[in-house]
Amino acid sequence: MDREQIIQELYQKDSQFKEFKDKHEELDKKIKKLEKHHPMTHDLELEIEKLKKEKLYYKDLIEQKIQEYMKTKAV
Repeated sequence: MDREQIIQELYQKDSQFKEFKDKHEELDKKIKKLEKHHPMTHDLELEIEKLKKEKLYYKDLIEQKIQEYMKTKAV
């Protein structure tokens, strides 16, 4: 089973994983929208940085779930 299949299976079967992935994608969209904003203000830059950190947090949670899944399937 490749990584994409694992992600699809977790997305369908694990509500917490789905929540993490949806939140990650939502943050990604917000960041892209804000990055298009001109002129860029200092407050906007700070907001983007905050969102990027939050997005990274969810990415780490997603990766943790994938690794846990792979460990259980390897046994």
